[in-house]
Amino acid sequence: MKKTLSINISGFVFHIDEDAYEKLHRYLEAIKFHFRGFKGKDEVIADVEARVAEILQKKISESKEVITLEDVDEVIGIMGQPSDFGVEEEDGAG
Repeated sequence: MKKTLSINISGFVFHIDEDAYEKLHRYLEAIKFHFRGFKGKDEVIADVEARVAEILQKKISESKEVITLEDVDEVIGIMGQPSDFGVEEEDGAG
């Protein structure tokens, strides 16, 4: 038996295994950290979260209602690691 949580990503509610939540949370936090010095970071992060939600929605069906660790691994595989985004930090001006 696994514990599940309800989360909201980009306005969509998902039920997610606790271990999948932890990994997804770390991933999204790493993205936020990666874009911390980028002007317009809030828009970029919102776009990333919207894409994550879109991918996760495709994982849900009548017979599968909970996001698993495998689903999160697939999301990360599709989206790539934060370092793959290739955004360089700005010089803090602004």
